[in-house]
Amino acid sequence: MGQGDVNSAVSRHDGGMRLLIVDDDRVTRELLREVFEKEGYSVALASGGEVAIEQLNKEIFPLILSDIRMLDVDGMSVLAHIKEHKLPSVTILMTGFGTMEGAIGAIQKGAFDYVSKPFDLNELKAVMARGAEHFTQSQRPAASAPSEKNIFPGGRTLIGKSPKIVEVYKTLARATLSPSNVLIVGESGTGKELVARGIHENSPRRQARFVAVNCGALTETLLESELFGHVKGAFTGAIAAKLGLFEEAHGGTLFLDEIGDIPLSLQVKLLRVLQEGELKPVGSTESKKVDVRVIAATHRNLEEAVGQGLFREDLFYRLKVILIELPPLRSRMEDLPALVEYFLASYSRRINKPVSHISDEAVTLLKAYHWPGNVRELEHAIERAVTMTRTTILYPEDFPPEIRSNDKSTVATAPPNSLEELEKAHILKVLEENQFNKSKAATVLGIDRKTLHRKAQRYGIRMEDK
Repeated sequence: MGQGDVNSAVSRHDGGMRLLIVDDDRVTRELLREVFEKEGYSVALASGGEVAIEQLNKEIFPLILSDIRMLDVDGMSVLAHIKEHKLPSVTILMTGFGTMEGAIGAIQKGAFDYVSKPFDLNELKAVMARGAEHFTQSQRPAASAPSEKNIFPGGRTLIGKSPKIVEVYKTLARATLSPSNVLIVGESGTGKELVARGIHENSPRRQARFVAVNCGALTETLLESELFGHVKGAFTGAIAAKLGLFEEAHGGTLFLDEIGDIPLSLQVKLLRVLQEGELKPVGSTESKKVDVRVIAATHRNLEEAVGQGLFREDLFYRLKVILIELPPLRSRMEDLPALVEYFLASYSRRINKPVSHISDEAVTLLKAYHWPGNVRELEHAIERAVTMTRTTILYPEDFPPEIRSNDKSTVATAPPNSLEELEKAHILKVLEENQFNKSKAATVLGIDRKTLHRKAQRYGIRMEDK
């Protein structure tokens, strides 16, 4: 494939950069075409992964926007075809089932970006613009694609598909491909250690140890000994030499939780390890080399601490090479139902109690609570409710008193300008133009009556029986 062929993909078709939209939902395809043609792209459509691969064999598409879950060939297979044939396409994958594992898989296998439905159209346009710029800037020999790695292993995982948590998934996925230090910030209970473990267990260091320590739970003297180790006789009670956590984590990852609580005197020693890759155990005059990736976490505002002289600025910047900000639960309440379902299933199995679901009244109660303890507090509330309930359904009375006494609603609303709002308006318009005749409207929309009925129910559109 010559450079001229690649350049022609940018300039052909009335000057717009070629964009292939792949989705097995016709209404979504047409709406996205309308959106991006207005943005100046030259848009082609594919009704599924198989059709997309056929088109990719005939024409170069600088940009590809593909759904992941499709009935025939899925979006990951389209991405695999692009990578296998070394096509220059910039691929953006979209899904209605956003997960951390999905983001890790998509980005590690070479997707430019990963977006979760329903998405804000302005944000999607911005992602596409970044993809177009990336394609334009990449007309030189590309770096080798990242090697495939295992997705987040079994057990606990991050849950949700809100825009804020999907951004976390994407940053986490990219952090797995980098050896750099990571700083995770977020309120207590948002899942900082879970993110740290996710990075380690999907990185090249996953065969070595992941070692965690809470810096705020130990005295200064004990923390120094824990981190750097000590020699025999270094202090009263040091009856034998002890390896520090840095040495225990050699070749792997050291997670320093609540790094904002570490004393200034130890910050100097920590900085030396990060800069030089060596340490001195307490009481020793000899340095030891260590190879450790550090992931730190805090609920404090470290920038303020730097300004107050409580945290070293040079250490702050050494730690925050990659920054991951975890949103509080109250700012992503659209994820609450999925979290509830996950914890309900987990504790039903663990306690061996057949609790099937949660009542609508209980869901309303949970959505009205402000969750100061975030996801951890929600997990404990579900565990308590499963333990306390005398039926197979969770009711408001099964939850802790502080949740039941709350009456301030913090229910999140759907983001404006979303594709779902656009689709609803489009379906309603077609129905009105065809006097709510289901058969005629379905024909115009390119879907069958059953699909039209399902979409109408989903969007709360009442249809006359015609």
